[in-house]
Amino acid sequence: MASWSVTRKLRKNAAQLRAARDELAIADEQSFAIAEGEPELQKMDLHRQVMRERIARLEAEQDALLDRLGSG
Repeated sequence: MASWSVTRKLRKNAAQLRAARDELAIADEQSFAIAEGEPELQKMDLHRQVMRERIARLEAEQDALLDRLGSG
């Protein structure tokens, strides 16, 4: 039963990770289109940093879930 729960959480995590990576890729593309010195560039850089941190958290969560699945 526990592995079912972990598997479900892994699927949810994978979907969130995929979405976050897609969003970061879009933000990267948009930041290249913004001229240097524009206020939007600073906002986009902040958004990209937030997305990188979210991806790191999701990857750490995924690792922990995989460890739980492997030990169970």
